[in-house]
Amino acid sequence: MLRQLNLTDRFFYACGVVIATFAFGFALPYLVYLAYTEIVVLLTITVADYRQTKQKLDHVNAVRKLPKHFSLHDANEILISVTNSSESSLQIKLIDEIPYQLQLRDISFDFSVEPQDQHNFSYDITPTSRGEYQFYSIHVFLSSKLGLVELNRTIETPEMVKVYPSFKQMEMFDLMVFSADRNHPGIRKVRKLGHGYEFSDIRQYVLGDDPRAINWKATSRNAQLMVNNYQDEKSQQIYAVINKSRVMRMPFNKLSLMDYAINATLSILNIALKNQDHTGLMTFAKEVDHFIPARNKNNQLQQIMNSLYNIESSDEEGNYQGLHQFLRTRVKGRSLLLMFTNFMSLNSVQRTLPELKRINRGHLLVVIFFENTELSHFMQQPVKTMTDVTAQTMGEKLHYELIEATVALRKAGIQTIRTTPENLTLDTINKYLELKARGMI
Repeated sequence: MLRQLNLTDRFFYACGVVIATFAFGFALPYLVYLAYTEIVVLLTITVADYRQTKQKLDHVNAVRKLPKHFSLHDANEILISVTNSSESSLQIKLIDEIPYQLQLRDISFDFSVEPQDQHNFSYDITPTSRGEYQFYSIHVFLSSKLGLVELNRTIETPEMVKVYPSFKQMEMFDLMVFSADRNHPGIRKVRKLGHGYEFSDIRQYVLGDDPRAINWKATSRNAQLMVNNYQDEKSQQIYAVINKSRVMRMPFNKLSLMDYAINATLSILNIALKNQDHTGLMTFAKEVDHFIPARNKNNQLQQIMNSLYNIESSDEEGNYQGLHQFLRTRVKGRSLLLMFTNFMSLNSVQRTLPELKRINRGHLLVVIFFENTELSHFMQQPVKTMTDVTAQTMGEKLHYELIEATVALRKAGIQTIRTTPENLTLDTINKYLELKARGMI
């Protein structure tokens, strides 16, 4: 039990008073007797405080309540409930042992709990990496009103929570896209060109219907004009293709580019599933190692989420030729491929362009890569030395090379998005909605 005992600042302040009394005893000898009296009183009160606090320690309990999963790069709430079953008020300091990935050392709380009462509070954590987050013990430090000693009770509450890609972001964009008015900032309204070509039903002609849709056989049978009714094409194959090679390791705002691609993938595939399209996933570096065929099953989104949760980046280069061969053998039928990748220079685009053209012949390819925002900020810094001039000149050269890369991809007939990490999900969703409206899928 002595290991659980901590002497508080108040105890040492009292010891300071005793020491000061002894010091003044050199000038006034009678104060030495007063100092001895203070020592006896302090020790007596401290022992009494220890016994009283020890009796109350077993009446304190704490419970941590965690969500089923954490959402990557979002605030996740953790609830803690502290119960006092004793007959007196308690002053408590609580320290929660949180996962090492968060690198936080200041998760402590000070509060008081009334007799036969419960104190509930919460705090938020923001995970910046996917994986398993292990919570450990809750340490409760209890002190009485005297506050001379503090006793520690360790409550073993080991719990593990998986950090998934940002499903909170997924739910937010789901609401933005499928709300009744769609008047949310960022989601562009795309005028639909023409009409769908998937037959729905036959109905009676009304003024304003397209005469070209008249079904003459049905008209002859019913002795009144009947027209074919069409709906938007559904059950189309949508694949998210994530490059997990080293070019996707670049950090931005505590997340890697691959994490941004994973968050965007979850959001866009959820929207595609809600549009009744078939969605799938593949990741590649030297070879394609994660592959989920495009389906529209009830558990497809959960399967995709479980796969995204386990993806780790690679030190190898992206093998676009191997990706092309894999698509030829494993993906049957024309599909929309949303390829999340990154290019560092115009030369890297020119090396991969022939393979991207081959992929685009059999599928509708959308190449999505990142704008170097740090480079843009660097180019705006004031120039003071010749070294700064040289560095900014090289930065501008690289910046315009990436613009040329975008032009080169579009000239090759490849749909292209060059965006910042924070706008990645929004721009990808808008591109998907645009392609659906234009009937290109």
